[in-house]
Amino acid sequence: MRLINKSKAAGMVAIFSVMAIVFTACTSSADRSAETPGNGKDGPTFKSSTGGAEQREGNEVQIVIENFAFVPSEITIAVGTKITWINKDEAPHTATSTDKKFNTGGLDTDDKYSFVFNEKGEFPYFCALHPHMTANITVK
Repeated sequence: MRLINKSKAAGMVAIFSVMAIVFTACTSSADRSAETPGNGKDGPTFKSSTGGAEQREGNEVQIVIENFAFVPSEITIAVGTKITWINKDEAPHTATSTDKKFNTGGLDTDDKYSFVFNEKGEFPYFCALHPHMTANITVK
């Protein structure tokens, strides 16, 4: 049986440590996605602070979680629109649909989760960790 000297053992430990860090970074859950192809043509409509609606271009929308709220909290989108939630709070949050169509799981600070809405309907959701946080997505 051959023994490895201490300096070689330390070098091997360092190499394995670096490999573990690289592997962990490559498999991070910070950008989780539940995407399916979409073909939405109309941009999303957001409820504005004045009660009217704003039309935005494209079929991708970002909902920010901050100050224990979903921003925007009411949104109307076309079928095929991709929604990405990003948590900007220090506390973890979820975006969990009441009908179990989507669930981000726990999102830590700066974590993201995406979902493509491929069917029409109303999709109310909430934070499972903070149930007073509610929002709604309407798909037309």
